Amino acid sequence: MKIVLLTTVVLSLISGAAFAAPSQPAKAASAKKVVLICPVTGTKIASAAQAYSHEAYKGKTYYFCCPACKPAFDKNPGKVIASAARGKYQPM
Repeated sequence: MKIVLLTTVVLSLISGAAFAAPSQPAKAASAKKVVLICPVTGTKIASAAQAYSHEAYKGKTYYFCCPACKPAFDKNPGKVIASAARGKYQPM
């Protein structure tokens, strides 16, 4: 009798936990995947942590894929951004 009672309690706890829904959706499920692209070469960067460097310009942060891209951006950031917006990148 004790085994039946114990089994019933355990099953009710497990089934109750399985049907309990979180009150808010998980943040990871609702977050959009952001693709980082070097504005100089157009190279995709896996994450901000893997970017070679970054620079803030007019309230937006730009990430760079290699050591040569940041100096190229710093020479004329407006021109680099305008070219990237048109899909035109510099070969490296």
